[in-house]
Amino acid sequence: MIYSNYEYISAIARNRSISKAAKELFISQPYLSKILYSLEQQYHTQFFDRSSYPIKLTYAGECYLEYSKKIRNMETELSKALEDIVGENAGTIRIGTPANTGAFILPYILPVYRKRFPNVHFELFEKGSDEVLALLLAGKIDFCILTRPSYPSDIAYEYIFTEQLYLAAPKTHAIMRFQQPDRQISLLEDSNIPLLDQQPFILLPDNLSMGHLTREFLRTYHVKPEEVFTTANVQTAYRLTAQNMGFSFVSDLSLKNVQFEQSPGLFQLGENGLKRTMVAAYLQNSYIPFYARAFLQILKTFGKCFRQYPYTGVYGVNLDELADPRILFAPLLIYYNQDIDSGGFHGYKHFPLCSRGRKMPKYHAGGEASLYLAAGIDQTA
Repeated sequence: MIYSNYEYISAIARNRSISKAAKELFISQPYLSKILYSLEQQYHTQFFDRSSYPIKLTYAGECYLEYSKKIRNMETELSKALEDIVGENAGTIRIGTPANTGAFILPYILPVYRKRFPNVHFELFEKGSDEVLALLLAGKIDFCILTRPSYPSDIAYEYIFTEQLYLAAPKTHAIMRFQQPDRQISLLEDSNIPLLDQQPFILLPDNLSMGHLTREFLRTYHVKPEEVFTTANVQTAYRLTAQNMGFSFVSDLSLKNVQFEQSPGLFQLGENGLKRTMVAAYLQNSYIPFYARAFLQILKTFGKCFRQYPYTGVYGVNLDELADPRILFAPLLIYYNQDIDSGGFHGYKHFPLCSRGRKMPKYHAGGEASLYLAAGIDQTA
């Protein structure tokens, strides 16, 4: 394998040893020493302080790596730009997402996207939030869908939507006395949340964004859960709650894939509720091909419509039909009489109605063209 000068110097800096770097790169130490000497002669300076062991980068060496990395990235972006020009919108989109997020978003938008860009291949990386962010920072993925309170400065992100998280309660538990019969999702007052202390819970691990957020929420109310199960799958936790195994948390997105007839009790946590914001993140100043920008726009359009027409219950729907926005944005069960900003819930209708019980606007019934139009994609191009 042929390496660049940047990779040679980076390996020495990483190992703080020429011999160890040579072993890592499967080359001889004299050959690597010759490359280092040649570069130092070219720039009339030393890249490493050899007066002590292990060796360490000099300021000149740090500058070389910093600017070499920038040049390398610019060359990569140039290559991508030229490929986009001649490639007729064919390529690969690498997406990183926590499994509990991607499973509830991608099946709704990929069928629509693939109709316009059939030659685009997708690589999906489903890992914990921190792992996904690390992949993005390393340049191994193009986008990631995340929910985080803050991001590194070299990360750009675009808002998708904000969703509520709810408490799922065993129907045999005493907490059900606070359930309001006329509501699918009841309000658990702030003053009653401490009653969850020492109660059995099925929780997501802390390395998942939803697991971290819900654990922090419980700590805020000084609730120490009895963690009877830990699972990375929201649906598993929800179904265990339905079997009266303990409390769990469920999100707006995941509620689209459950049947309320078989569900546990559902509670909004306090007047303000527990919320998280979903974003699409990518590297600052990175080149994004047209077909990838189009995917990002459809993703944002999905988020916009999710905020306008939140819904649940897509069991029994043929995913192939979801390319039609009439199904994508108006499935079987849709909240009505809901204040989207405050997250208040007052019930459901088993009809394709939008929020507050109004019928869907006509421009949402015009087939997939309306989704492309909303996403800013010209199908005639």
